[in-house]
Amino acid sequence: MKQMKAVIFDMDGVISNTVHLHYIVNKKVADQLGIAFSQEWNQQLQGLSRRATVEAIVEKAAVALSDKEFDHLCELKNSHYKELINSLTTEDAQPGIRSFIEELKERGIPMVIASASRNANLVLTRLELVDHFHGIVDVTTLKQGKPDPEIFLKAAEIVDVYPSACVAIEDGEAGLKGIMETEMFSVGVGAEPALTKADYYIASTKELTVASLEKALNKHERTLYR
Repeated sequence: MKQMKAVIFDMDGVISNTVHLHYIVNKKVADQLGIAFSQEWNQQLQGLSRRATVEAIVEKAAVALSDKEFDHLCELKNSHYKELINSLTTEDAQPGIRSFIEELKERGIPMVIASASRNANLVLTRLELVDHFHGIVDVTTLKQGKPDPEIFLKAAEIVDVYPSACVAIEDGEAGLKGIMETEMFSVGVGAEPALTKADYYIASTKELTVASLEKALNKHERTLYR
């Protein structure tokens, strides 16, 4: 069996229970533009960068904005989000994810964050999980955001592991598309129908353990174990 040597994580919705915070700040942007914003639409935007998210909302609103007005909306979204994440605690980790991360760490499997968020370090610090990871992809260095696979390939480079030896976990359709353009073993988590296309699909992080992942990997002639 081929050994998997690293695990790459999206953050919002996979590690941190912060998707609802994005809903709050995205709705604030939509309110500024006078259009309705739903939980369903918020989920569809998961994995996109701050600017790409604002662009999608502006496009839906069908309004013409100057660069200054657009930048103001991006800053409005970011400043409000930072206020919200400052209230995060260790209780805001997704169900079961802390024990899964600790299991991987005990086994010496390196982990990397591939999140579109520029606030990933702050969120993980609030959750007291940041020290478990070998690195966080610096999104400011990316030429393309999700669904482009660049962020996942950069994550593999951080730990010097071939993409084909990586597991990558996502809860967003855009992110999963990016993973599936690589040779990585994809894990989809959540209720979005598109996530069922992953190599291994689970409805909740509560189902994610080293044992369950190993079982799924074995079906594809892969393993976490040396």
